[in-house]
Amino acid sequence: MMAQGYPLRAIDPRRAGVLYSAAMKRFLIGSVFTACALGVTSPAAAQTPQSVTPVAFAGLRVVPSPAATIVRNVFLRNRARFAACAPAGTAGSVSLRMATDANGQVSTSIIRRSSFAAEQQAVARCVVAASRAMRFPGSVQGTLDIEVNVVLGTPDAGAAPAD
Repeated sequence: MMAQGYPLRAIDPRRAGVLYSAAMKRFLIGSVFTACALGVTSPAAAQTPQSVTPVAFAGLRVVPSPAATIVRNVFLRNRARFAACAPAGTAGSVSLRMATDANGQVSTSIIRRSSFAAEQQAVARCVVAASRAMRFPGSVQGTLDIEVNVVLGTPDAGAAPAD
């Protein structure tokens, strides 16, 4: 049998099932890996919105000041990293002082104030770890000094950290 110059081979029906099974297996395994990478554990989880702790950044101060817009955008892109620090229903704020090196890596991140009680200090430590994991564009001036108040939970809860 010839179709436009190419010979057509008859496919053994028993082998066709094996080929189909192998292709489907590769497809399904790839789909599972993709879903795991995206954090989806089941089709129902992909469709059900999960409760996420709202995060806001207040009182952002950056030196040199022309970099403030860039720094604000980096914080907004990393909002989920900070939201992961607080379980649903947790509210409070952490005031941070940060410094970056010339490559944009956070070299220092310390807590200035925290509204979290002593038993919730793990949340504040997580916020510090999240801030240290961020990367900023390299600065021509060398370093950036950043002060920010990370507010977790409802906008009115925990807006003013305790001294």
